[in-house]
Amino acid sequence: MIRGKRGGAAMISLGGVKASPGEKSTGFIDVGDDRYKIPVAVINGVLLGKTLGLFGGTHGTEFASVEAVTRVIRSLDPSVMRGAVLATPLLNRAQFEKRTQYTSPVDKLNLNGVFPGDASGSLTQRVANAAFEGIVSKCDALVDCHGGDIDEDIRGFVVAAEGKDAAVNAEALALASCFPCDLTHVFPASGGMSLGAQGIYGIPCVMPEAGTPHPVREEAVRFHHEGVTNVLRYMHILGGEPKRRAPRVSRRRLRVLASVSGAWHPSVELDDEVKKGAELGRVTDVFGDVVQVAKAPEGGVVGMTRCFYSVNKGETLAVVSAFD
Repeated sequence: MIRGKRGGAAMISLGGVKASPGEKSTGFIDVGDDRYKIPVAVINGVLLGKTLGLFGGTHGTEFASVEAVTRVIRSLDPSVMRGAVLATPLLNRAQFEKRTQYTSPVDKLNLNGVFPGDASGSLTQRVANAAFEGIVSKCDALVDCHGGDIDEDIRGFVVAAEGKDAAVNAEALALASCFPCDLTHVFPASGGMSLGAQGIYGIPCVMPEAGTPHPVREEAVRFHHEGVTNVLRYMHILGGEPKRRAPRVSRRRLRVLASVSGAWHPSVELDDEVKKGAELGRVTDVFGDVVQVAKAPEGGVVGMTRCFYSVNKGETLAVVSAFD
């Protein structure tokens, strides 16, 4: 089981935001630029227990994650909690405001590629450093909510980290099973993703993925909210039994790219099962002539699809989750 650190039954301070047992406090963590300081909430339970770190908006245009974490913060009652939740509903404010895809408009860096960051670096590096040192280092587990970015659509899956510690890996898969979906991907607990916290701090880490920027579908928000609530029950921060699934585990996500620019016409839907060589969709030119037939490189599940009609050469058309 996930070990407990220091949540509940004592004052918690997070970048100057303080909460005594039974209190919920909100405020900001400074990152050297008042425009982009990190909004945080400290929800401190009345009893000692485990601490969950919760991120929304690591990619600022993955809006369902922002809405879901906001709702979680507002719904939690510290008077019935054992332990604590340290949350940010919107980690990447610069990307959120300018609606850029993946990268910050300030320094062109992908926040989910530079963790644990650098306190003396550019804005994105400072945000990453503040998130890890200020929040994650105090936690027993991390849930970093994501979704489809500008041109992507995802119905729902979870990415679980995998490192050198088998017991922590098993806990990451257990957290993934708390979300209402039937697919879990396994990514290395290394590199610049938030999943790297599993290797740095020895805590289980997951990235649930659901939604598309427009419209912000209620089902995607519920996916995150329900999953986080089940994680809190699994960690005994909230009472009640978690509802868990037995998802299929994929270690390979196969991106199918456009070989030519044009208009995208999908032939499959999210979560469709496809066989190797199955048609995923077609790209046509301005006269409607087919210039590319996109096919599944292997059998698997359609985990992500393109939601833009126009496509440029080299952009993603779909992602197939393959199984061993």
